[in-house]
Amino acid sequence: MPRTAVLLAGFLLGAALLLAPALLLAGCARGEQPRVRVVNASGRRLEALWVRTQKDSVRVPSLAPGESVEVRPRVKGEDLLWISGRFGNRHIESHGGDYVEGSGGYRFRAVVDSAGRAEVKFIRMGIW
Repeated sequence: MPRTAVLLAGFLLGAALLLAPALLLAGCARGEQPRVRVVNASGRRLEALWVRTQKDSVRVPSLAPGESVEVRPRVKGEDLLWISGRFGNRHIESHGGDYVEGSGGYRFRAVVDSAGRAEVKFIRMGIW
């Protein structure tokens, strides 16, 4: 085998060995808890919101109009995710619950609009 072929093969093997851990670490976001971006599109301050699952709930910090924040509920196994809270003097809650797993890096966007409607949408998995 010519010397250049041996050098090229060695270089490619070395590059593969160096890149493999980085590719694995950047990979599938396995084990990463879900993230929920909560957006206040209502035009009024929101102070009593929660991101909920069947087994846990996380309080959303107070949000001024137009602000957003990311919260990370703790999920073990499979669960349902929704938001609930107060809008003025009434209770609000997103309909149903979105399927979520404790790993896989699920991403959601939760929006409260000017009518006080709360909606949660699945955005993507953490693998993209």
